[in-house]
Amino acid sequence: MFFINRQQVLKRNLPQSKSSIGLPHLQHPARRVALLYTQSSRSSPHRAERSLDTGLSGYQRSHVIKMSTSSDSTRHLNRLAKAKSPYLLQHAENPVDWYEWDQEAFDKAKREDKPIFLSVGYSACHWCHVLAHESFEDEVTAKIMNDNYVNIKVDREERPDVDRLYMTFLQATTGGGGWPMSVWLTPDLHPFFAGTYFPPGQFRQILLKLAEFWQDDRERCVNSGQKVIEALKESSNIAPEHNIDFHPLTEEVFSRLQKRFDSVNGGFDRAPKFPSPAQTTHFLARYAAYHLNNPNASDDNKKKAQAARDMAVFSMTKIYNGGIRDVVGGGFSRYSVDERWHVPHFEKMLYDQAQLLSSSLDLYQLLPSGSRDRKTLELMAKDIVSYVGRDLRSPEGGFYSAEDADSLPTKDSTVKKEGAFYVWTSKQLDELLGADAELFKYHFGVKEERNCDPSHDIQGELKGQNVLYTAHTPEETAKQFSKSVEETEKIIDASLKILREHRDKHRPRPHLDDKILTCWNGLMISGLSRTYEVLSEDRTLASKALEMAEASAAFIRKYLYDEKTGELRRSYREGQGPTGQADDYAFFIQGLLDLYEASAKEEYLLWAIRLQEKQDELFYDPQDGGYFASAPDEHILIRMKDAQDGAEPSAVSITLSNLQRLAHFAEDRHMEYNEKAKSVLASNGQLLSRAPFALASMVSAAMMAEKGYMQFIHTGAPSGTPLLDLIRSVFIPNRVLIHLDPSNPPRELAKVNGSLRSLVEEIERMGSAPKENIRICENFTCGLPIEDVEELKKRLPQAPIA
Repeated sequence: MFFINRQQVLKRNLPQSKSSIGLPHLQHPARRVALLYTQSSRSSPHRAERSLDTGLSGYQRSHVIKMSTSSDSTRHLNRLAKAKSPYLLQHAENPVDWYEWDQEAFDKAKREDKPIFLSVGYSACHWCHVLAHESFEDEVTAKIMNDNYVNIKVDREERPDVDRLYMTFLQATTGGGGWPMSVWLTPDLHPFFAGTYFPPGQFRQILLKLAEFWQDDRERCVNSGQKVIEALKESSNIAPEHNIDFHPLTEEVFSRLQKRFDSVNGGFDRAPKFPSPAQTTHFLARYAAYHLNNPNASDDNKKKAQAARDMAVFSMTKIYNGGIRDVVGGGFSRYSVDERWHVPHFEKMLYDQAQLLSSSLDLYQLLPSGSRDRKTLELMAKDIVSYVGRDLRSPEGGFYSAEDADSLPTKDSTVKKEGAFYVWTSKQLDELLGADAELFKYHFGVKEERNCDPSHDIQGELKGQNVLYTAHTPEETAKQFSKSVEETEKIIDASLKILREHRDKHRPRPHLDDKILTCWNGLMISGLSRTYEVLSEDRTLASKALEMAEASAAFIRKYLYDEKTGELRRSYREGQGPTGQADDYAFFIQGLLDLYEASAKEEYLLWAIRLQEKQDELFYDPQDGGYFASAPDEHILIRMKDAQDGAEPSAVSITLSNLQRLAHFAEDRHMEYNEKAKSVLASNGQLLSRAPFALASMVSAAMMAEKGYMQFIHTGAPSGTPLLDLIRSVFIPNRVLIHLDPSNPPRELAKVNGSLRSLVEEIERMGSAPKENIRICENFTCGLPIEDVEELKKRLPQAPIA
């Protein structure tokens, strides 16, 4: 098989980017996944900048190219000016003749016999901005691109199917990947060369050299591209593997996390550190509950379960107390560039807020009341709800996608800097806080010169600046300044309010990616629904969380759902975006199931059932089982089944969990749901056997199925009752909660749930409402109604231990 020789394209004396020139890693996919995880290249798909942070000499994270905000009335607008994606609009003034991923671009490439340069990124991606300012805004580079290529720009958040295919090529050929992703394609969309970020001189050289290859030896490039696609197709065809024993797989995932755990700083990796709940805390909470909730668990299993919980809790509290949290305004950045969670890469993503919210609540319920860590996790959840509700919520209720890392330091500035909105000098704090400044600075680790390690700020962007983090507890701060803890906390809260008001008034906010994604809204709906259930004692917060969740669902129903076809769209910004992908269905169905359990409104569960039918129709593989990640599209050359978790859980893992829950919600169809669930596991059997740590969310779902789901049928008012409050006070990840309000029986749901149907018929036959009760059903067999709180306590998992 021929592939372009790397040294023919990259001069020996130039710094080398991650770039692909062959397929040395295209092997059995299960072995490839294990290899990539060993190299830490796939453990989070948002680790583009990881390769830059640790692998590109001279281009570390702190190398920030200044972003000019000056406008030129004569500046050329390319066709991206008509795009809806904020990321594409960021490139609308480039001299590059950009196209969107559409038929017009493909036709032009074939008509003019030109290769395609495909650039993939997202609006909050810092290194995407760097590449744009260095190369795409440069007239000379743009002319090279326009003369020799058809240039296509893709927002990976709108087109994950495009991103997934070519990222697989990049990862398979280099062992790494990330964004910005740069791929060279034939007019038939076959890839033959790829990389991530390239410095400007090297980027021009590659553009010219590949254009030369295309002119001089076009057939070899075409043949190379064809063989790439053939190899990718072959590597994606995995034979099913049945009868998997999941017990050793759960132990392997736990063992791996335990070995990678940072017992000093929390987290499960070296710097840069990503929260990555889908790969870590989500699994650990369920592993802990699996054994702690089992009265017959061995002492060894209980010890490991406590270790799992404690690793997750310790990591989450370190994240909360670190600079990765926006102490002043709330919310969490995407990752920390150091091992202490101190200096963040400042962009904030909705999917991180949603997953951290859910994990904080899971772990909160695994800790005893009165625990300091439990209080920290409660504060974490409230912090996220407040931030998202204030800064990421549209007027009509949908949630925006992200806030950028870069912003103008002041309203008079013309150059953006990373983190400018969030950092403070010691002098600024003195001027704003007056007599309370010293206490505040002590509490949040402020230093006169700076509190950031210069090695994390090579370009000097943070010189003289401080990233606030919780350096001391309120008790330590109170002791240091001879004050009561109560007085100290009042001073801290008042000071934060002053800083927040000053920041909002005098500092321009970072760019807001205001597109609304179905998938990420689904994740947020889940977190908010859990907030309503878990933190119900704070009635104001709980009511607000439920209202936000329902408003998001209403937005999607109004703007992103077709009532006639039952199909979802992926995104909304000034109109609908592309067709929905598998994660849109999976994450939103999960959100609806959680919202039903929280709100007791039958409509959400019925909608989830219908959406699952549509997902099955569009994405289920009836031939080989499992689910495709991408929607049908003639321009996506390979429909992939990507089960690996990254910054978000894989769509198929969430689908597995949804199917297992739906088998109990709509129990009359349990055989159909269970067969599809089994096919998910079988179609990923080889990957699970060889690299279960890459599919932690799927292992979590399989673990719950193995334990067996507990179906709780609550008869009574839909909220605020003693039995319902008791059920919601305990972390039961294998719980299915069904509501039966005698004053408004769920007749439509009863049509697909025999147990519920019998109860509804009984109530109608009696003609009067029974006393509030709970029936617990396991293996589709229901026990007698429980009317007493103390009796119900005996049937629920025991209170968590310290």
